[in-house]
Amino acid sequence: MARTPKVVEDRREQIMDAAMRVFAEKGFMRATNKDIALEAGITTGLIYHYFESKEALLKAIVEQSSPVHLTRSLAPEMLSLPPEPFIRSLLLQMLKVVESEQFVRLLRVFLPEAIHNPALSTFGLPSYQEATSFLEGYLAAKMESRELRHADAALAAQALMSGIMGFVLRRQILRDTSALQYSHEQIIESVAGTALRGLLPG
Repeated sequence: MARTPKVVEDRREQIMDAAMRVFAEKGFMRATNKDIALEAGITTGLIYHYFESKEALLKAIVEQSSPVHLTRSLAPEMLSLPPEPFIRSLLLQMLKVVESEQFVRLLRVFLPEAIHNPALSTFGLPSYQEATSFLEGYLAAKMESRELRHADAALAAQALMSGIMGFVLRRQILRDTSALQYSHEQIIESVAGTALRGLLPG
């Protein structure tokens, strides 16, 4: 029987969920596709039907968990919003994604191994860079239309993304109580508000 798109998607989800459980228990480097297949209740060969390697499986998990899907699925009317409400709304949505249980679980599994194996650190970069590039393009367009002051759009995008990720690392990895006391809205007000004060025309 032919696999329907839903069957394919459900199977991919099943494999990725099993992989995250195995990675959390054994670490990425020690985990094998056989371990993942056993956890998922499927054959090892079936994993290769959906993912060409364990590394491809990890990349799929990273992409699914990252905020990049937000920038890919933005409604056109969102892009027509003035910079202030758009940036606040986008960053708030991104923060909710990167502080979700799924993303935090990925960070806790991924970071310790990436520290000891620099090659692993590149797995998360494409999604992060794509989201940052989207923000850079938006800022550059608004600077061109003079809705924002002229500045280094790439650096501004990096600063905004780093501000959010800095809070996430302090809150979810370091469990810094001085960062945990703030709501998402307060964090966005600080990160976006500080940037916008420098970017909005006087």
